[in-house]
Amino acid sequence: MLSVLRDEVDTFASTSEEIAARTNLLALNAAIEAARSGEAGRGFSVVAQEVKALAQQARHASLEFRSEVRERLALGAGIADEMVGEIEGTRLVELAQALIQNVTRHLYDRSVDLRLMASDAEVIAATLDPTPEKIAAAQERLAVFARTSPYYLNAFVADRDGRIVISSDPNARVRQTNVANASQFLKAMGSTHHDQWFTDEVWQNPWSEHRAVLVFVTGIRERGAGGRPAGVFYVEFDWESRIPAIISDRSLFAEREWARTRISIVDESARIVADSSGMRFGETVPLPRNAVRGAEARADTTIAFATAASYHGFDGLGLRCVIEQKMISLDEIQAALGGLGKRKAS
Repeated sequence: MLSVLRDEVDTFASTSEEIAARTNLLALNAAIEAARSGEAGRGFSVVAQEVKALAQQARHASLEFRSEVRERLALGAGIADEMVGEIEGTRLVELAQALIQNVTRHLYDRSVDLRLMASDAEVIAATLDPTPEKIAAAQERLAVFARTSPYYLNAFVADRDGRIVISSDPNARVRQTNVANASQFLKAMGSTHHDQWFTDEVWQNPWSEHRAVLVFVTGIRERGAGGRPAGVFYVEFDWESRIPAIISDRSLFAEREWARTRISIVDESARIVADSSGMRFGETVPLPRNAVRGAEARADTTIAFATAASYHGFDGLGLRCVIEQKMISLDEIQAALGGLGKRKAS
C-alpha cells in the first residue's frame, strides 16, 4: 500500500508541477502583454509578477513535498515490511504448529484402535490356535472393524513366521506376502509389552494400488501376558485421504488467501507426503536443517514451518507442517483500494 501511495504522490506532485509551469508561462505572457500596453498595463504587470511568484512557490513546494513524503514513505515501507514479515510469519508458524499437532493426535488415536483390535478375544484365539473356525471368526471381526472405520484400507495378522493368516480383505494382495524380514514385523516381535506399538514412514503401497499409507503394528499376546508375541497385528491407515483432508480445511483461510496458499506435511528428509493441492507427493521443500519451527521470506513467498511435538510419548515421526503463502500482488492491492495508483496525470 505504501508503494502504491508513493506512486500516487508522484502523480499528484507531477500534476501540481505541471500546473505551476503552465501558470508561470501564462504569467510571463501576461507580463509581456502588459509591457506592450505601456502605462495602461502597469497594474496588470504587477498582478502578472505576483502570479509568477506564486507559481514558482507552488513548484518549489511540490518538489519539496514530493521529496520529503517519498522519503518518509520509503522509511515506512521498510518498517512495514519488517512488521508484516514478523506478524504474518508468526501467524503462519502458529497455524502450522496447530495443524501438525492435530495430525500427531490423529495418528496416536490410530495406535489406540490398533491395540484394542490386537486385544480382541477372537483375534487372540485365532493367532494362538489357528483352526479354520477361529480364523473365520477373527476374519469376520476384522471385516466389521474395517467396514465401520473410515480410516483403514486393511487390517491383518501375521503369525510368528511372518505369514499373513487373517485379513479384513480376504482378497488383499498382501496375503501372498511373507513379512518375516520386514523391519516393523521384527520390531513388533521383539516387543515385550502389550502397550508397545510401532509405525515408521509414509509410503506408497504397491499392494494397495500405490496409495499413500502409514502402517501401524503391535504384538498379539494373551491378555495380560508379556514376552514374545504370538503374532503381529497390522492396520494400514489411509493416509492419502485422511491427512490431506485435515490440512485442506477451508475454514483456515479466507477464499482469497487459499488461492495463494499451499500447506504440506513433510517427513524428516523434507519430502512432501501430503499436500493441500493433492499433488507434489515426493517433492522436496528446502527447509533449514534440524530447525524445529520458524518462518522466512523467499522472493514473493512467506514460508512457515513447525515440527510435531511429542504426544503421549509419540514423537510424530519428525513430521513437519509447511505453509507457503504468496504475498498479495500489486493488482490485488489496487483493487482493494478502488484503483488507487492507476490514475495518471492529465
